[in-house]
Amino acid sequence: MNNIDNLIEINQKKGLPRKYIFNQFIRWFTLIFGMLAVVYSGWLIFAKISTDSSTFQKFVPFAILFLALNSVMKNLFSLNKIVFRQENISFRYLGRNSFTVAWNDLRKIEFADDKRKLIRLKYQSEDLEKMFDFPMSFPNMLEIINSIAEMCPDLEYDEFIGNVVVTPKEKAQYYKRRESEKQEQAAQND
Repeated sequence: MNNIDNLIEINQKKGLPRKYIFNQFIRWFTLIFGMLAVVYSGWLIFAKISTDSSTFQKFVPFAILFLALNSVMKNLFSLNKIVFRQENISFRYLGRNSFTVAWNDLRKIEFADDKRKLIRLKYQSEDLEKMFDFPMSFPNMLEIINSIAEMCPDLEYDEFIGNVVVTPKEKAQYYKRRESEKQEQAAQND
């Protein structure tokens, strides 16, 4: 099946409400493993390290603690789920408040090439233009971007997003090609 076939009218094909979720096994395994490493590091620091311990033995538990806390914090505060509804889109996290924006409030979607690769949504809220960033590394990003574009036909795009989104011209070409393929098949069957 052609990739463009999956992206055209994606909201009708897959239905609403629809969820895109980060792999929960990886998320929870990493969180639990990180918490266990934090507890183990604490135990090492308070129960095993003494004044007679070598510098290496004193340093290692703090390195483990730092890396484990970093992993736990990243998993708690990174995007966990995107939910598409008929009236809005919602971004959910495990360790912080969810963010929801109505479709008619969205103004622009763009690619932000900062330290991390991000998708930036600009939206109108109480007569102020605000921004919301979410990582481009989230699973099924091509489907998500095209779903947003389909739900907001008047949305502005930057150059990168404009090249990623299936345009009305591409949709028309796709439907024309599919129709000619159907006619060819019907002619072969006769």
